[in-house]
Amino acid sequence: MRRFIIVFGLMLATVGWCRAQVCGCTDPLASNYNAKAIINDGKCKYASAIIKATVIGELDTLVKGTSSLIYWNKNYWTYNDHKDKCLYRIDSISAAISETLCLKGIKNQDTEEIAQDSLYLYFGDIGNNSGERKDLQILRIRKDSIQNKVYKVDTIRFSYEDQTDFTARLNANDFDCEAFVVTKDSIYLFTKQWVSRKTTIYSLPKTPGTYIAHRCGTYNVKGLITGVIYLPEYQLIVLCGYDYDKKNLLSALHPFIVLLYDFKDDDFLSGNKRRLDFGLGVKAQIEAIATSNGLDYYLTCEHFTTTKMGITFDFPARLYRLDLRKYILPYLNRMKKKQ
Repeated sequence: MRRFIIVFGLMLATVGWCRAQVCGCTDPLASNYNAKAIINDGKCKYASAIIKATVIGELDTLVKGTSSLIYWNKNYWTYNDHKDKCLYRIDSISAAISETLCLKGIKNQDTEEIAQDSLYLYFGDIGNNSGERKDLQILRIRKDSIQNKVYKVDTIRFSYEDQTDFTARLNANDFDCEAFVVTKDSIYLFTKQWVSRKTTIYSLPKTPGTYIAHRCGTYNVKGLITGVIYLPEYQLIVLCGYDYDKKNLLSALHPFIVLLYDFKDDDFLSGNKRRLDFGLGVKAQIEAIATSNGLDYYLTCEHFTTTKMGITFDFPARLYRLDLRKYILPYLNRMKKKQ
């Protein structure tokens, strides 16, 4: 009841604020752009768009299980999803491995994402394809300890507040997760929902301990979310993923990204939401995304192979580059003027 009263109060406050200020779609790229609007109401509508990514090259077999990508210490680093405990520096020009940094004192059952703040790297051992795990955890490692090879590791354990059924359902549950971001005081998870094809955002503290991850909101991405990058200075989140069809997997594996931007504080779904699709001919199990400047994005896809009707289909692990200037540069320029 108290939550309802608070939410209702905020709704009334928003209505009053909009009457005083003029709310509407503030993005010139949207079909319902309102030039008079000062306050973004989060209801911008966009035409469908096809984006083209450049293939930098195939990845070394050592990182064929790439599941995370992070820009740290002026370089791009990737990490495999199972068992391996090494970070691999990837050359953004050739896709070759240029350095290997193996870690000690950590566990990697199914690490699917790495995020960071100024002091720590956060390794998300959160993969849950069957929806049965009760040992979900994020390992927090001090950056300076990695560089000094001392490896100071803390553990953040959690469970979802609304999961009561832990029956194993391989690729048929809504409690898998491969993406999260770190803010000033919290971690926000973006689930990979095999059944609904949506993503739900959950929050928990970013300090060591055992927590219940609280549900914040759900967005229909119409696919599987596998990676995310957060640029807090621009109130911008970029998610990556791929379409999925259990009955006809080869007609799926179609990559896409979702832009969330111009939102309020940590309410990531309160702003603009736009999906951008790769060309229909592109097939890749996209797993991770990172950027150094907010305009040029690098994505990795892991090796995928399957045999259907006696025919083997094989998609190698690759590094892609994606230029998003056309879609977000006007917004970034507006944000810079405000700062």
